[in-house]
Amino acid sequence: MKTVTKILVGVLVMLSNTIIGQHKQAAFIPLKGNALYPEGILALNDGSLLVGGFGDGSIQKVQSGKEAVYFSAPGANGMTIAVGMAADTKNNRLWVANFNFKTASGKPGSNLKVFDLKTGNLLRTIPESYIEGVFFNEVVVQPDGNVYVTNTFGPQIWSANFSSSAPTVFVEHELLSNPDPAQPFDLNGLSSTPDNEYLIASVMDRLDAGDGRLVRIHLKSKEVTPIQLNGGGVAAFAGSDGMFFHNGILYMVNVYAKAGAILTATFSNAYSSAELTVHLKHNDLYDRPTASAISKGRLYTVNSQLNRIIDDADGKLNTAPSLPFKVVSIPLSEIRK
Repeated sequence: MKTVTKILVGVLVMLSNTIIGQHKQAAFIPLKGNALYPEGILALNDGSLLVGGFGDGSIQKVQSGKEAVYFSAPGANGMTIAVGMAADTKNNRLWVANFNFKTASGKPGSNLKVFDLKTGNLLRTIPESYIEGVFFNEVVVQPDGNVYVTNTFGPQIWSANFSSSAPTVFVEHELLSNPDPAQPFDLNGLSSTPDNEYLIASVMDRLDAGDGRLVRIHLKSKEVTPIQLNGGGVAAFAGSDGMFFHNGILYMVNVYAKAGAILTATFSNAYSSAELTVHLKHNDLYDRPTASAISKGRLYTVNSQLNRIIDDADGKLNTAPSLPFKVVSIPLSEIRK
């Protein structure tokens, strides 16, 4: 059976490479599960990737040249919806935002899961029950071990550490609210600046390209200030889902991917303004992407297909996903052209 599975995976990769045609240096990595709907992706120091499932709560591990395996299987470890992930390599921990649309009380809620990064063993759930009314999304770990996570249901960033009994609100501010009050979601992407002085948060307006916002939060003073956005990518930007710094540049996955899935931001001093660039060359490879990661000179992006289960007003709600779910891989050098 394992031999047959490997053959099928190989066939799928070849077919995918044929489909992408003109993108000769691009590749697809197939993932496990028919209900996965991958949302987050994280690159580890050993070159492997972790992919979180919005649909089945699983976490999969992908190593170069090998098929995906479960780091945390569907339904295991109390995981319901795996959203953002962050690695605390100093303490060998993986932090995962765990969300549930309908807890035992009937209300949505969230908590944080902490895994052993090497073994996959669950170390802690913070708190053990769900925090109702909160949608934990993207996660950032600071060098001091403190963790920050965005709330998609409100203008808040929460914080915790490994000894916390429960996360607490780190900052709440009107600038962290969705600019369109008719839309139910506020914050999404989150990253720490390379100097660890600021958090950069993204407020999304996922149905309207050009209405996204980046906000700067000073980690010590908690001052919240808007970031002035400039450049050709501004008109496409609806807010970022997954986002991270690489060599001083912020890489973002646009919430409204049709206008351009991959954007980058180059900041001024003190991160008060940013030049946005939209990268359209590979846009036809993406199917509702939500997060990216860089490993060994390549950009890996998950095709979540979340518009099949969350209404993006594009007519795809409740339609069947294209299987297998995939990670799109392109050379980082192609983004820079």
